[in-house]
Amino acid sequence: MISLELFKIPITCKETIIYLENLSQKARLLGLYQKLFPEQWSESTTPLNTKTHPNCIYSDREIEFIQLVNSDLFPVEFIDEIEAYEEYENIVILPQKIEWWNENFEDLEMSEKFLLSLMGNGYNLKYWQEEFGFEPDYLTNDEDINFQKLVKICKKFKSPIKYLVTSLMVLAHSTGNIWLDTTYETGYWWEWSEENIILLAEQWQEATMMLEHFQELTDWIEASVTNRKKLVRIWNQAAT
Repeated sequence: MISLELFKIPITCKETIIYLENLSQKARLLGLYQKLFPEQWSESTTPLNTKTHPNCIYSDREIEFIQLVNSDLFPVEFIDEIEAYEEYENIVILPQKIEWWNENFEDLEMSEKFLLSLMGNGYNLKYWQEEFGFEPDYLTNDEDINFQKLVKICKKFKSPIKYLVTSLMVLAHSTGNIWLDTTYETGYWWEWSEENIILLAEQWQEATMMLEHFQELTDWIEASVTNRKKLVRIWNQAAT
């Protein structure tokens, strides 16, 4: 159905401002659809001003565009609720990994607890036997680790050990990647623009690769005590 809102004349100054802002946002989204997905745009049979959900701010064609972004470029957080939105939303970036400092440490995955303990943010050594199946004779403090040296050591391995530094950065939210470094305290809201969409799409590809590497390493950590011992030895080798 065609939305009657399109023919509603704004009366007050406030209504006029809101009307013009919404019209501008609608034009922006449709312009981005045409620019970023030209083939889908030309093949779409959805009328520009049709609204299946009358109370939704988004037209069907705008929803079509946002769904394409969600499926082809990066996750759109509000996609499942978009049909109920009465106001336009920016691109919302939420944490992709746990904020371990806000969680009950005991509720974390064993591999996450191990990596955090390796960095000195988890269990004291006297609890390692119970938690991880062994107690190291010695564990270098994180401030005494030469991370460039650690990177060089890890690169020599073909096993998931090569992903150790990346995984530590993922846990610490210090990867330099927008998607992985965002916390609930520093949540990002991005305007819908071609530049932002392209950047976020590139960053999402990088983030998914990092998360895959993180998963490979954590699976490897949980596979055996021997693997966990190897990581401690490598960690200690990177001491300054």
